[in-house]
Amino acid sequence: MVVGAPANAGAQVEVALGFHRSLEAGDFDAFQALFTPDAVNELPFHSPVSPAQFVGAEAIAADYRKMISKRRDLEFTIHSVTSDEAANRVILEFSGRSIIGETGALYEQDYVGVFTIDGTRISRLRLYADPQRAAKALAPIR
Repeated sequence: MVVGAPANAGAQVEVALGFHRSLEAGDFDAFQALFTPDAVNELPFHSPVSPAQFVGAEAIAADYRKMISKRRDLEFTIHSVTSDEAANRVILEFSGRSIIGETGALYEQDYVGVFTIDGTRISRLRLYADPQRAAKALAPIR
């Protein structure tokens, strides 16, 4: 259950929240289906163990599957939601917490996600996070 998700969010916000819900559920097929076939996941402040972007729903889902499939107790908390339906954009400030299955280490991260919504799917996600924290936690599984 995504903590702090708004109860009566608009359709575009619901699409963006699907990102969190599908990852928490470990449903990578549903996760992949959230993205347009040519979607781009940009990581402007990417860690040394990650590329700056992934292109295509299949590549995006494959990366998340690799990073998250063995996580335990994955939980996202939404801190703020901003949406601009005319621009097809949703901005979520959120945090994530989980146990990395490969190492048993606790991983906590704060994010800002800028989602561009194309109809009922994500066409672009610009995800901002602390690259040093990510590198330290994710290096053993990348």
